[in-house]
Amino acid sequence: MLTIEEYIARRKKEDKLNEFDLDERTQNMKSCVDYVFEYFNNYLNITEAEEKTVLQNEKLEKYRKQLQDYEPEVRDWAVSMYDEYGKQVHKYIGNMLKEDELFFLYNTDSEFRSVSYDCYTKLIKKLPFL
Repeated sequence: MLTIEEYIARRKKEDKLNEFDLDERTQNMKSCVDYVFEYFNNYLNITEAEEKTVLQNEKLEKYRKQLQDYEPEVRDWAVSMYDEYGKQVHKYIGNMLKEDELFFLYNTDSEFRSVSYDCYTKLIKKLPFL
């Protein structure tokens, strides 16, 4: 992010403003005042929004790295849920599966389907956006 001095210097260079031209003195003062208003009204607000976006993208990438052991489709879904709602869904699901002591012994589709339905009914109470 630029300081006000750096911003004005950049804008002067972009507009090729010659502050020593006495014939353009009034126009130059107006331009410099406009630069100050632009800096505080536009540049600072845009920069804050960009910083928030960068921070959000960093959080999403960090979360994506946590999910590196998952299938790409599952990872993308979980990251999109985190981006939209701010909840790390995989932790909720993992905690619910830990409650089922026999989960790692299941080996049929019907057992997994039953657990997934139970898990969903519990999850929907905590995470209604699902």
